[in-house]
Amino acid sequence: MSSRIIIPSEFRINVYLDTNILVDYIENKFPLLTKSIKYLSECPYVNLKSSHYVLFEYTEVRKFNLFSTFCKKKGNKFHEILKKLFPPKNTSKAVIKRKWKIHGVDYNAVKTEVVSTINQELEILRNELNLDFNEHVLHEGLVSPTNNLCLSTKISKEDCLVLISCMNPQKEIRLNQCILLTRDEQYYKAYNENQSDIDNVFSTYGLTLPDLLRTANLRGKQGKKLNLYKDKNDVNITQIWNEIILEILKKKHKDIYLGETYTFGKNGIPAQCIYFKMDDCNKELKESDGLLFIPKDLSNKISLEGPFEYWNEKKITTFPYKNPNNVKYSFRPNFITPEQLKILRQEGNLVFYENY
Repeated sequence: MSSRIIIPSEFRINVYLDTNILVDYIENKFPLLTKSIKYLSECPYVNLKSSHYVLFEYTEVRKFNLFSTFCKKKGNKFHEILKKLFPPKNTSKAVIKRKWKIHGVDYNAVKTEVVSTINQELEILRNELNLDFNEHVLHEGLVSPTNNLCLSTKISKEDCLVLISCMNPQKEIRLNQCILLTRDEQYYKAYNENQSDIDNVFSTYGLTLPDLLRTANLRGKQGKKLNLYKDKNDVNITQIWNEIILEILKKKHKDIYLGETYTFGKNGIPAQCIYFKMDDCNKELKESDGLLFIPKDLSNKISLEGPFEYWNEKKITTFPYKNPNNVKYSFRPNFITPEQLKILRQEGNLVFYENY
């Protein structure tokens, strides 16, 4: 997007990035994932989020990965020959972390390079993605719900803490919406298998459930599954994310959401009107001071000031109004630029009451 427009905080979607997402973004091995995170960081309708705990986990993961990489470069040839002749019985991460020595190289020999690289990476995450790890802190209010969730489900204590802190960033702050984006298949599976128990814990502590999205199983409006790690790079990832964001906005603001615009009329007065369909035949049309339109490409937001002269088969004179047999409505805007009219006459823009 060429210039970042200012969107009211209530119409921005929170997207919390799990540890594995940040690691994969920095390692830059998966083009679709990198494109996704960069787009989300630039989208004016999105707040990217992470936390103190994810910062700690990220540091640990990257410390080991960088340690392994730098040790391979520094390892002596004689040690490599011996390793091939006499393979070690156990080279798991847990075993290596006991002594922090691999390929004949001790951690202290590469520590300076590891620390410098991680500090540079954290600056990249803060600057490129506008991440503030201090927004979601480790506070005493996380202890009880995290323990309760860990005991009530098959989810690990680490993932329980991420799940709770995602929605309860500070002791007195609770979010009413957040997407938790993760690569972890086991986490995703456990979350869905323990949904009832998770609901109970979150309800007990007055927390809203996040929308857990897995990068290998994203779905747009058409329902086609997308894998950010395996699918080809020619996928229109921007459109997929726009569809996901628009669906979340509908759900988040269901009380003021009317429906979507559609195209009608080519000449005369009909070509000067805006048309929209209610999303529910039982929904009533009410008077409001204005209407807010969110274009399907999320490129802008357009507010129109009322009052509006609505039509539905005939001019509507009494509010609230409902016609279950016809959910199509139209009105001629009072003050609007030609460019705005062109956008709002396109199909698929979301329509919300404003100052209702």
